[in-house]
Amino acid sequence: MENNTNSTNNLPVNTVKTQLFLAYYAVLLVTTVLGNTLVCLAIYLDRRLRSSTNWFVASLAVSDLLYGLVGLPFRIAQTSGTVFELRECYIWVWVDMVCAAASIANLALISIDRYIKITKPFQYHVVLTQPRAFIAVGSIWVYSGVLASFALVRWPGAVGIVHYKGSCINFNEVFYTVAMIVAFILPLVILVINYAKVFVEALKQFNKMVEMTAQHSVEKGRHNSIIKDFKATKTLAVVIGTFTICWCPFFILFTIAQYKPSFLVKLPAPWNEITISMFFFVLPNVNSALNPFIYAYFNNDFRRAFKKIMTWSVQSSSWTAQTEVSQEDSGRRLSAAFSSFLHSKYSRPGRHSGQNNSLFQNNNPNEVRD
Repeated sequence: MENNTNSTNNLPVNTVKTQLFLAYYAVLLVTTVLGNTLVCLAIYLDRRLRSSTNWFVASLAVSDLLYGLVGLPFRIAQTSGTVFELRECYIWVWVDMVCAAASIANLALISIDRYIKITKPFQYHVVLTQPRAFIAVGSIWVYSGVLASFALVRWPGAVGIVHYKGSCINFNEVFYTVAMIVAFILPLVILVINYAKVFVEALKQFNKMVEMTAQHSVEKGRHNSIIKDFKATKTLAVVIGTFTICWCPFFILFTIAQYKPSFLVKLPAPWNEITISMFFFVLPNVNSALNPFIYAYFNNDFRRAFKKIMTWSVQSSSWTAQTEVSQEDSGRRLSAAFSSFLHSKYSRPGRHSGQNNSLFQNNNPNEVRD
């Protein structure tokens, strides 16, 4: 890579705007990596969280984690004024597309999971077994990788991936139009339809449960199961709503900009700067960091698992420090005891000569000295 701080960069390094974006991206990177790592650890360590739904949640967290580990560093490097080589632009475009496609596909899969769970609760564990859940997750990542690979192809009439004003830009109208329909609009339609049906059915079950509770005829286990499913559905609905708010404006504006690159620039000031900053740099990037907070706020099981992991981490650090101090104290006490033992054994005054019998002194009176 070659560092370049000239005025051709879209965000010059010496501006306050650039420094604010760099600080924003740095905070996002740390939050995204730590938060989504915590989600993956919680699902892996807590047996109660190892359900088919949460395997899809883990897959979503992995896509966000991948963006935090690879996508955001590219974004930070470009914002700081780094000019990439063309092959690095290809990597960035591919990773960005994989993460975006995997995120929306995982959300669509979660909506299907919720639909089956709520509308067909007795068939759920038969239809959606754990092996099938793993196959579905694997299929999502294969699909995302293939779709992202098509982004690297220069389609007919397209310029392809180029350097444009110090940035990596993919001028590929045909691909992004198809990708928006296949990777965003269709999954979004699936999400909306499934969650509309889910909420109608969940509301029916909830009202029925309230009536049965009033008549004291509902089983406690069934009551808790309905409440738990309803809360899980609400949590995932918030995740999907957040994703839609963060990404929908970007996909729409980005597709328009593919056909009319000057569209956003011609907006009246300061709305052009606000629109570009908010819908291209702020909202899409913050989405990957929000999901762990949503789980922690809305889901008791995740909140409990997060607390256990963080408590264990603090206690482990404290125990390690205490162990090191204890080992040092034990070593000092052992050394002192050993020194005392040697002193008492070999350093007593001689009964006849009045001289000290040191450890290295000849104590055999019959031995002839040289």
